[in-house]
Amino acid sequence: KEPPLASVYHEPPSDVDYATNPSVFGPILAGQKPSRTYSETADLLAFRDRSPKAPLHALVIPKRYIPDVYSLQPSDPNDIALLQDMRNMGLELVKEQYPQAYVDEDYIFCFHIPPFNSVDHLHLHILAPASEMNMIYRYGKYAVGARWCTSDVEVMDRLNAGMAAVPYKKLQLF
Repeated sequence: KEPPLASVYHEPPSDVDYATNPSVFGPILAGQKPSRTYSETADLLAFRDRSPKAPLHALVIPKRYIPDVYSLQPSDPNDIALLQDMRNMGLELVKEQYPQAYVDEDYIFCFHIPPFNSVDHLHLHILAPASEMNMIYRYGKYAVGARWCTSDVEVMDRLNAGMAAVPYKKLQLF
């Protein structure tokens, strides 16, 4: 179920230059750093988290550089469509890799909210089966609804309602 580790160039959308992506995901997309790719479309890439906290722990990222959830704009149809596409890719991964977790909805889809994120490039965590996760991660780091973690559905609902993606002001720690 785990894809092989490989350095593969992922074709970018026509107006995207991976060299301008300052995050660690830029070199992954450009094929300069290896990853374990699950799925890819013209606009998205899904790969295994380097430190998985569930049997399936994938990250779904846009190929276009978007720093974080604060960069998503209320009522922007492109941002909302992007989030829906990210969710759909995640659902397909869970369905393919852990069909029973898909049926039981035994998964977590979430974004970390800055400054509680580790990479400044929008990425949706896909974790399944959630019931097999260590409690510290399931009810701590990936606890949807906590100040540091929000669900993809909540972000989409807020954007569709014309509100900011998350109900918090961006914290600047440094």
